[in-house]
Amino acid sequence: MTTSSGIDLMDLRAFASGYADEIFAQLRNEDPLHWNEEPNGPGFWSVTRYADVKAVAADHDTFTVTQGTQIASRRAEGEGARSIHHVDPPEHGPLRKIVTPHVRPAKVKALVPDIEAVIDDLLNKAVGAGPIDLVANISAQLPLVMIGRLLGAPLEDCPNLLRWTNQMASEDPDYSAGPETAVRARDEVFAYFRALETERRACPADDLVSVLTAAELDGVPLSRGYLDAYYLILMVAGNETTRNLLSGGVLALHENPQWWDVLRENPGKIRSAVEEMVRWVSPVLSMRRTATRDVEIHGKTVKAGDKVVMWFCSANRDERVFEEPDTFRADRFPNEHLGFGWGDHACLGANLARLEAKLFFTKLVERGIDIDVADSPKRLQSNFFRGIKTLPVRLEPRHG
Repeated sequence: MTTSSGIDLMDLRAFASGYADEIFAQLRNEDPLHWNEEPNGPGFWSVTRYADVKAVAADHDTFTVTQGTQIASRRAEGEGARSIHHVDPPEHGPLRKIVTPHVRPAKVKALVPDIEAVIDDLLNKAVGAGPIDLVANISAQLPLVMIGRLLGAPLEDCPNLLRWTNQMASEDPDYSAGPETAVRARDEVFAYFRALETERRACPADDLVSVLTAAELDGVPLSRGYLDAYYLILMVAGNETTRNLLSGGVLALHENPQWWDVLRENPGKIRSAVEEMVRWVSPVLSMRRTATRDVEIHGKTVKAGDKVVMWFCSANRDERVFEEPDTFRADRFPNEHLGFGWGDHACLGANLARLEAKLFFTKLVERGIDIDVADSPKRLQSNFFRGIKTLPVRLEPRHG
């Protein structure tokens, strides 16, 4: 076994091969504050235990987001105004509150008929169609259509939203040719939403672009930079988390088929099953902070300016918190996972992601549809998102 000092979390093979959980178990037990060298960067510290991840996420005075939230020192929105991902309290709160009322549970509940209609349409096309890729045909499409509707993007433009999301959020060679790909995609996103924004200023609608163009911060309309950053973060966050949750959830049930029987017999357990999927998959693997001062953690000194990476995927498998953490239990309770982050920067779209997943698996049960995984998944090469690029499946009516 590799010693903890030899573990390199910049080696994406572990994530693409699906054995990263074993590495994090070793780090939690042997080296809970792990130093990692970084190609073309200064290196970073990793916190892997549940309590440490929560502590870092909650302490914005000591661990700031202003220097970036990914391991690499870059901001997806560029060098203009910061997105809500990259501002600390107290600036963060007013910015977040612009959109929060529109993604709260009561608001997203009103989307249930729309979400169910999209799911039914996707399932109608997939059932009996032979082998399909679950990701391309279902788990990427559902969140894509819904975030498009929330933002106000016409359905015919949704494929562009997916392409831009992939190119900006991933360094996987299947999606990106390097940093220039992400920059080009970002510029295209800005141009697209600026045009849509012009339409909404002339004719407001019930969508988030209209909300943002009318919003004010301290009595002043949002600047160009704030608007651009908000469009980008909503588009990426609204797609990636739910797509990875749906794909990973289907795979988890395939690998633990006894839970399909439980959910069919008691659909009321689908809600807890979705929470376990979030814990199990951890769609967002990590988030980074930067230390603002010297601080001692596990007998080591994190110096001001050092990067500190919180590994949510590891916290969600911490045996100090979760009983049998490497066992998928759809009825797990309690289940205080960190799959949607923690603290002020917890996932803005968590309510929508939960609802989409709950309705998707409910529809499968109600309509008596089996999903048979036909081949191994092809996983994303990323230490930021835990994604599945392709998952060959067959959807068939359940017999008997």
